[in-house]
Amino acid sequence: MKFVLPFTLFVCVSALAAEPFSSELTFSHFNNNYEDYGFSSNNLGYRYYFSGDSSEQNLPYAALQQFGRRSSVAINYLNSDLDQTFWYDGQSLDAWSIGGIYQSTEHDWHFSLEHMRLSQFSSHKTSFSAGYFIQPGWLVKLHLQSEDVENRGSYQHFGVSSEKIWAYDSGSFLNFSSSYFNNDGIRSDSLALALDYYFNSALSVGVFINDNAPEDYLVSTDRAGVRSSWFVTPQLQLKAGIGLEDASDSEYAWDFGVSWRF
Repeated sequence: MKFVLPFTLFVCVSALAAEPFSSELTFSHFNNNYEDYGFSSNNLGYRYYFSGDSSEQNLPYAALQQFGRRSSVAINYLNSDLDQTFWYDGQSLDAWSIGGIYQSTEHDWHFSLEHMRLSQFSSHKTSFSAGYFIQPGWLVKLHLQSEDVENRGSYQHFGVSSEKIWAYDSGSFLNFSSSYFNNDGIRSDSLALALDYYFNSALSVGVFINDNAPEDYLVSTDRAGVRSSWFVTPQLQLKAGIGLEDASDSEYAWDFGVSWRF
């Protein structure tokens, strides 16, 4: 299975002043346009940020989680529907995850831990990353994932990722991210590249290329596409994306999401 992420309406907006927040509620929906099977999913999540205020930093609103240096904990619920195909019956699957990020303005280290589990099967994956801020806007991480798949054994995956953001005097930003995973067993090695241009703190458009890059427990991406994010207000974010997998038969996938900070 393959999967993709974000693209929104291109709207010309002026950046608004950020406001302090401690919680973030998110919802996203994914759907595909495949001839052989149909797949859709809904993801609902909540993240709580510990003490600290990242709203005064010179960052796009969308980059505050990664570069705002605030620790947080999160919980997510995923519901997915898979159509019946020649190989298997249609079914609905549920998964949940819980995890957290530890980082601080007092040092340059970044640590994250997440555990994800399928509700219907005894399959689960635990992900750990250790990173370092080489510069205030440049984070490099090493990743370790331990995965147990029902009736298929246990696997270890290793990866490295980097994300860097440049701020310009005009108030615009440029963000480049990359990751590579050496995956074991049932998963192929994966590569992901993305470049996003922020016109201001609120609005961005970008392009991405994914090669077997996992997006959640159930699906992975193998496509190229465009995406966008727009903070209508400093609290309300809209984002969406569309990606093409096979130009010969126009197979594509799209998604949209909304988040609220308070």
